[in-house]
Amino acid sequence: MSTPITELDVAGVTDAATGLPAPWDAEVAPDGTVWVSLRDTGEIARVEAGEVTTLAGPGADALAATVEAAGEAGLLGLALLPSDPRVLYAYVTRADGNAVVRMALEDDALGAPVDVLTGIPKAANHDGGRIAFGPDGYLYVATGDAGQPELAQDPSSLAGKVLRLQADGTDADGAPAPDNPWGTLVWSMGHRNVQGLAWLPDGTMVASEFGQSDADELNVIVPGANYGWPHVEGLVGAPEGTELGATVSGFTYPVAQWSPTSTASPSGIAASAAGVFVAALRGEAVFWVPLDGSAASGFAEPQTLLDGVGRVRDVSHSARGELLVLTNNTDGRGDPNDGDDRLLRVELTQ
Repeated sequence: MSTPITELDVAGVTDAATGLPAPWDAEVAPDGTVWVSLRDTGEIARVEAGEVTTLAGPGADALAATVEAAGEAGLLGLALLPSDPRVLYAYVTRADGNAVVRMALEDDALGAPVDVLTGIPKAANHDGGRIAFGPDGYLYVATGDAGQPELAQDPSSLAGKVLRLQADGTDADGAPAPDNPWGTLVWSMGHRNVQGLAWLPDGTMVASEFGQSDADELNVIVPGANYGWPHVEGLVGAPEGTELGATVSGFTYPVAQWSPTSTASPSGIAASAAGVFVAALRGEAVFWVPLDGSAASGFAEPQTLLDGVGRVRDVSHSARGELLVLTNNTDGRGDPNDGDDRLLRVELTQ
């Protein structure tokens, strides 16, 4: 067993890109190129060597014509096909609901979108939106309850769930992945609004989730588990004595929480041998949740790793191992500074 990392420090913060309007997701290609979704304009930008290029082509035209940005909805998560990074998946809000589409990347152009998954309930808030390929090669999709909490407990609804589906760039895209617990697209249920997905080096899946007012959550996601919304929020509503990370009376509880929700509002996350890094909007910080094998949950208390940059929407690892941090001060809820929004390179030491 590797020795837990108990100390991390920020050694430097530099701009990788500035002037990004309401950015939502930063997806890193194997060659170091970063693709950024712009929620409100429905555009995708390429960040490479400090230059920002907005993509054109039939895919860009289609996104501009169909993305409905209102409140928290719009062009949200991105994911590159691991076997072919010229294939890009995106989570979009349209008139008919939230959807996942596939597009070809051709230099500075996007190919026409192909529907992969449709019919995800939408709303001005609670749209989920993060998508990511797991180490098993399947695409995971985080959805929100679309402002209808009861949908999170409805196994027939795609709302308030983590979904797992086939996605290999072919006509098989969108089918339930093999071994899903109910034989449907649903991997886990009982979620309010998941906006972060990541995997630790040992394959453990983690997800961040917005609470209503009492507690935001970091959860370990296991197939078939029910995370309790709207009956519980964090440990609020749990039987007396319930510990973080426990499963009690059919509900699985978070491994870390922030209370009240004004202290965090967690969005995108990244994971490594050091633990989990969490982008926080209302908390205006990047939190680090270290691994702790001696704790019942397996995780230590969250620590503030980076602050002073305003609202933070996403965090990921660069091709060089730095943290890439995406600020979100131009989303209508922040207080923008000159140059916002920014993609930051954060160098860490231990």
